[in-house]
Amino acid sequence: MTRRKQGIHTLRTDAAAALDADLGLQARLLARRITAELDRALIPAGLTSTQFSLMCLIAAAPDDTIAGLAQRAGLNQSTMSRNVDQLVGAGFAEVVASEHDRRRRAVWLTEAGAVRLARAHALWQPANRALGERLGFESADVLMVAAAGLGE
Repeated sequence: MTRRKQGIHTLRTDAAAALDADLGLQARLLARRITAELDRALIPAGLTSTQFSLMCLIAAAPDDTIAGLAQRAGLNQSTMSRNVDQLVGAGFAEVVASEHDRRRRAVWLTEAGAVRLARAHALWQPANRALGERLGFESADVLMVAAAGLGE
């Protein structure tokens, strides 16, 4: 009889049981797999799925500040600044100080960024749809609702 069947707890059996039930681990595994699929689809556009998502956040931003973008992405401002800096370095985004409040930094896509985003979007759509089909659209909907429900 195995130790698990006997009900004997060891660090190994407890750790194995934790892995089986660890929502964080399963979410990270799923996120890595989805990211890898979308990254492959976006190769022809020269963007990663992370860059694509950030560019979409910028393009759709009702609040175009670093703080506003960070809040919508669930990141801290420092991390968002580093991510935006990469887009700025690639020529896809600009960060400018507001004329009315020099402390306020607005972010927007450059023309090159908008063109790149449009090209990437055309690649992303079928890849995202295919992922939805593979996951099952109901499961994908559950993911979206769960992510929104755990938001701050």
